[in-house]
Amino acid sequence: MKLSLLTILVITLLYSCSSTGKKSKTNAHELSYRAADINDDALAAGISLTGNIDTKELTSQINLSNSGSAALDIQEIVVSTAEGLRSVPITAFEHLSLSQGKDTTLALKFNPLNELKLYQVTGLQGNFKPVYITRITYKVAGNDSLKTLQLTSAAEKDEYMAYSSKYTMPITGYSFNTKTGFNEQQQKYLLSLKQFPPAPFVYLSEQEIAIAGLNFRLKSYHRHDTLYTELSIVNHADFPVKIIQDAFDITTGNKPLPGEFKKITLEKVSGTQQTPEMMEKGDRVVIHFKKYLKTANPAKDTLTLNIHNAFVLSGKKDLFARDIQLVPTQF
Repeated sequence: MKLSLLTILVITLLYSCSSTGKKSKTNAHELSYRAADINDDALAAGISLTGNIDTKELTSQINLSNSGSAALDIQEIVVSTAEGLRSVPITAFEHLSLSQGKDTTLALKFNPLNELKLYQVTGLQGNFKPVYITRITYKVAGNDSLKTLQLTSAAEKDEYMAYSSKYTMPITGYSFNTKTGFNEQQQKYLLSLKQFPPAPFVYLSEQEIAIAGLNFRLKSYHRHDTLYTELSIVNHADFPVKIIQDAFDITTGNKPLPGEFKKITLEKVSGTQQTPEMMEKGDRVVIHFKKYLKTANPAKDTLTLNIHNAFVLSGKKDLFARDIQLVPTQF
């Protein structure tokens, strides 16, 4: 049966509207960003940017074309937030020479740093931003001055709002309480051991402890009734320290609550792998700690980092005079 002219016209209009409308999202685990192509006197660039919601990675396909009269040296490609937090590629990238009249496509991945304070306290990158800026720095052959091409990629508004609504959740980060007189008490305690110099260095900041050549770096957060913590330790001291794994804990009081279960693993980054609990000079260890910890209000509860008996010097003497309080920050 032949179609009428009116039927053909309607089908054509419907197909035209559907093909020019918004592109439906095909992958629920991705966030797409769009950017207009851009060019200057020598370099033309286009980019396709996609955020992987599961891995927190940005994947980019960057098209570069040299329309100038000299070769181009592509020196650096970085992705940054609108606030200026820069991330370099996690895939290998070195200087790239692009000859006159040539083009190329680069596939690069980034782990974007989205929230600086969140990362400093918890080690988490934070949710994807609605806009990312890709900066391409290059030189023209025969000219030492640096030039920069900038591509601004933005997520579709409704898609980003749906992502943000689904994946934004309260996170409580923890820092050391620096207002309890820790520095003075710890220094006095070390002097009493009679194996340290007259004025052993002790310093406590919100995320770090420095004690006579030992450096501790805390990243900790509470989410979904679970506490996650990493304590990175570097031993620059001339004496060894032993980690007593079972004594390490984080509690809501002086003693663990009934039913609390903790999981601790030691990662020996450098040093003798046969004895990860022993830290000699130059050794690096990360304590990975995970614990089910249901609190009435994570944003207000003060926790205790139980380290008094967790680090032992020669002669079975404790490194720390007491445990340390942790104070919450809501993100």
